[in-house]
Amino acid sequence: MKLGSILGILMLATAIVYGEWRSSKEKRARIVTAGITAVAAGIGIILLFQPRLPGPTQIVKLVFGSVDKLMK
Repeated sequence: MKLGSILGILMLATAIVYGEWRSSKEKRARIVTAGITAVAAGIGIILLFQPRLPGPTQIVKLVFGSVDKLMK
């Protein structure tokens, strides 16, 4: 069951990268898109095995929560 989920995540990530790769002319934009998509796919796969780990939004809130308090 998890193998199917992993394959689904990888296929979706591949489709996203392929679509963005064809539509973008800049090499830098292609690399950034591929990198962000690869990180997101990696986080998705990790969360399949460890669902109690904090998600990306919780990590951003943890990192930048103190910045928000300092700016007030």
